Amino acid sequence: MRIIVTGGSGFLGRAVIERLKRDGMKPMAMALPGEDVKGLNTVIRGDVTDPDSLDLPEHDAVIHCAGILESSHPSEEMMMKVNHTGTRNMFDAALKKGCRKFIFISSISALGPHGSRERPLTEKMDPDPCDSYGRSKLEAERYLKRASEDTGTTVVVLRPSVLYGPGMNLNSSGMKIFTSIRKGIMPLVGSGDTVLNMLYVDNLVEAIMLSLGVNEGYHIYHVSEAPYSQSLIIETIERRMKRIGHRRYPKSLLWILTLLSEVVSPLLKGPPPLSWTKYRALTGSIWAMSSDRIREELGFSEIVSLEEGVDRTCSFYGW
Repeated sequence: MRIIVTGGSGFLGRAVIERLKRDGMKPMAMALPGEDVKGLNTVIRGDVTDPDSLDLPEHDAVIHCAGILESSHPSEEMMMKVNHTGTRNMFDAALKKGCRKFIFISSISALGPHGSRERPLTEKMDPDPCDSYGRSKLEAERYLKRASEDTGTTVVVLRPSVLYGPGMNLNSSGMKIFTSIRKGIMPLVGSGDTVLNMLYVDNLVEAIMLSLGVNEGYHIYHVSEAPYSQSLIIETIERRMKRIGHRRYPKSLLWILTLLSEVVSPLLKGPPPLSWTKYRALTGSIWAMSSDRIREELGFSEIVSLEEGVDRTCSFYGW
């Protein structure tokens, strides 16, 4: 199978390409002009925000990993340009070159922070994202749904939880959890039973590989590991780093700190260090999500445990 992987020089893209090669497929990495493509064999240069640059070869499928994270502090306009319009441009260009299968790496942010331990987020819930990143991913999903119905192209949308692993983006949520623990400043509220979903990169790649076996229709799947508690994540990383990396905060103090952060945020460059969404995530299981559908329909299961994923990540960074 001839497969184009957008974002091919990035954290997830490289992991996908390595797995495709091991499984005997022929991946083609798509990267921006000027990006480092060391170690990649077949490279296509293109920018998803520029339709004229998308001169694609014939192919069977696209795995669309390219996107922009909120942690890089882009404007809402740039977020939409890359994550929404860029996805449209890539789908349209791929369709012209024979693509019949399009796998889109979205985010649980497209659904919004409306889960709980008792009622985790599922694919059946109505989306209501709370930020520009989630809205940009949701608009891309909606376009792909219409396009799939109009063209008969198979589309699989994957909504992963917090992604981590060797080579992760330095500003990503996953990296911030590790670095906060390493610095000894990871906040822990109450008993620490708040659900914190984390997903090792190879487990997301496994979900992507299973998605390549879907042959018709439009599908959305949530991808997460077990519903880990905040305390379990922290303890697992602390044990590997051999240090105490958290600080306990009363909920009332965290509320005051969040309020102060929001008040001074207009003076800061970028989002506030603590937002009300982050406060809710630390004190309630608003991002609790169910991955039952992908487990039942595609047979997904983790191929790397939490302990092994943490160990590999810490070894990579010398922690």
